[in-house]
Amino acid sequence: MTITSGRAGVGLICAVAAVGLLAGCSNGLGGTSSQEEKQPKPTVSRIPGVTSITKLTDTADLALPVDAYMPTGHDLIQTTDAMTTLEQRCVSRFGARYTPTEARLPNFSKNSRRYGVPESLQVAREFGFHMTRNDPRSLPEHVGTPPSPEVRTVLTATSAQGLVDSYHGMRLPSGGCVGEADRAITGGDVDQRAGHSPLAEQIRAHSFEYSTLDPRVIAAQTAWKKCMSAQGYTNYKKTFDASGDKRWGAAAATSQEIGVAVADWQCAKGVNLVGIWFAVESAYQNDQIDKHAEELQQAREGLRQQSKRVATVLAGGKLSGS
Repeated sequence: MTITSGRAGVGLICAVAAVGLLAGCSNGLGGTSSQEEKQPKPTVSRIPGVTSITKLTDTADLALPVDAYMPTGHDLIQTTDAMTTLEQRCVSRFGARYTPTEARLPNFSKNSRRYGVPESLQVAREFGFHMTRNDPRSLPEHVGTPPSPEVRTVLTATSAQGLVDSYHGMRLPSGGCVGEADRAITGGDVDQRAGHSPLAEQIRAHSFEYSTLDPRVIAAQTAWKKCMSAQGYTNYKKTFDASGDKRWGAAAATSQEIGVAVADWQCAKGVNLVGIWFAVESAYQNDQIDKHAEELQQAREGLRQQSKRVATVLAGGKLSGS
């Protein structure tokens, strides 16, 4: 999977490459969005009940409840392409040329590594904790050339000295060409951001935070730790300690890394860590979905409208305000 760099591209990297653990990535060309800052942190007043727990091992196709209110990976790629097209059109009006470089994304689905365990035993045996394709550890440190200072000014309406409102005597759109493209995709809705669903992203981020503190998940992690210790891996307290071991920094997985990854997956399977964690986090998400049902439905409709505008741009059409 490849995407282009720039504000939309960086947003997609945040959305996909972070595997959904955290929300609020910066846009890469000028700070965080005001929509993210306005979103309140979902609160939990009780530990939600879990009606059933399924035995889960492979996680490549794992889908959490709030994912239904967020763009799919395909939607994000399409939005990125449309944003790039609009940005290029805008930059050309100022006599400049913008050719984004491509950024290679790791090959995984949104939730495949959400709980720190390889998505399958086969992946663990072949790749350890590395991604199956385009793992960041195997890529060059610098890919492509960033925009020139002049193009960056047109894109963001900023310079080394701060905000600017014109370029060579021509007035820049608010937020530069990035801002113009974003408003075109969202239809000028200040409560939206192209390719994003802020409330759903907040619920998704905080449900993970809450789940890590849940006694049922803590118990599963304890059982996993006991299993790992029985196999000689006594220095890991949690699954992310194993996958995040600093020794796994080589371009390809070592035999030692593969051994730990296989043990990690097998221990997670033995105590049903993924099944328990998924059920608990889903309960937290469903609680918040019930509380914010109307806002989430409105946000989902906003994403549908965005998809229509994206399709128009990719078909060569123009949008109002671009």
